[in-house]
Amino acid sequence: MTSMFRAARLVSTRGVLVFSLSLVTIAAQAQVPDTFTNLQYFPKTVSRDELIGVMRGFCFSLNVRCQYCHAGKDGANLNQMNFASDEKEAKKTARAMLRMVGSINQEYIAKLGKTPSLQVECVTCHRGMSVPTTMNSVLAEALDKKGIPAATALYRSLRKEDLGSGRYDFGETPLNQLTESLLKQQKTKEAVAIMELNVEFNTPPSLWSYNLLAMSHSANHDTEKAKADYAKILELNPQDAFAKKQLEQLNSGKP
Repeated sequence: MTSMFRAARLVSTRGVLVFSLSLVTIAAQAQVPDTFTNLQYFPKTVSRDELIGVMRGFCFSLNVRCQYCHAGKDGANLNQMNFASDEKEAKKTARAMLRMVGSINQEYIAKLGKTPSLQVECVTCHRGMSVPTTMNSVLAEALDKKGIPAATALYRSLRKEDLGSGRYDFGETPLNQLTESLLKQQKTKEAVAIMELNVEFNTPPSLWSYNLLAMSHSANHDTEKAKADYAKILELNPQDAFAKKQLEQLNSGKP
């Protein structure tokens, strides 16, 4: 097996290439061809079962079906698929991604000297999404295009539907990072909304979250809320010099 195909195996989920009889039967019923044409990344000697295994890995990693990359009609029966066609841009993108991942594994990670060597796979970034993204990015876009109510509603919906799926990080870190970015942009109302959402769901919040909540309230001129936030921080950590200084300034009325 060539190094190219070994790299492709690593791109797919590792357990995919252990075939059970049922998977082979399903593949046969789906009428996948025995021979392949227009192979540009995989070796011409790749077996049918090996290639099906890698393709299944792509499907699971991106939560898509064959028709995402290949030309043909959607459905369980693949006899109308044109696997050789390069009609879809997604197929061309997939080839580029395969070469990128192979390069990362072979030219960079392999030289780190780790034993066993770490490997990047499709699922490393995609995590069940056809277009990989992060919670920070999803909410930032929603805030920018649809406003605060829509963004907070989106978070609640995603948390209800996808918590535990691995697609998104629902912990405090993405929301804290988004809040830091919003404060730098002086989007104080947005920052308050995100941090209040964060503290609501990620309880008990860390001191990092409490400080960001206090900073957001203060930046939005919610002085009494900011005072209560900093008081809570000092209750949890009396040695927090930053919180002590901020609370003193708020109590003195200094900007």
